[in-house]
Amino acid sequence: MSFDLMEVMAANVDVHRTLYRWDQEEIYRERFTCRPVSALPDWDAFMESIVHRLRSDALRIFVLWDTTKKAPIGRVTTFDHNPRNRSAEFGYYLPPVHRQHGYGREMVRRFLSVMFSDGIWRLHKLYATTASGNIPSIRLLEGLGFHLDGIMREHYWFETEVQDQRCYSLLAREWTGR
Repeated sequence: MSFDLMEVMAANVDVHRTLYRWDQEEIYRERFTCRPVSALPDWDAFMESIVHRLRSDALRIFVLWDTTKKAPIGRVTTFDHNPRNRSAEFGYYLPPVHRQHGYGREMVRRFLSVMFSDGIWRLHKLYATTASGNIPSIRLLEGLGFHLDGIMREHYWFETEVQDQRCYSLLAREWTGR
């Protein structure tokens, strides 16, 4: 397989349809965020929100693109950009069919290289959070050189359990391109 990291623009409607479908089909959606999880809006409302956020520079979306199949494999979303502190938060997602193949690591590695050399946001720091029980995500972040900045105790409330939130960051000068 051959891959590219592609930034998704408002006009990439077919890619947005795939990302929307991933959200619809993910049965554990609430496990990927500590934020409130509500029902997905209908397609038109979803696109209106995405287009507005992309055009206002409040959000950037990247996909690991399979150049052979001409389809996305996973996505990285960057948000909470703080131009004063030159920082941003990001999250990543792979649908179940693409997990445990190394695609997440490849996608985030490429994303970090792009964002730390990006002339638009000029980032000094990227950060991400994950639930303490999300071992694959912890391994991915730590394997790419992220530092554990802190733990927010009992921050994720799931139906059957409570987990801590692990907060990680990576500074531009620390990024080695692993």
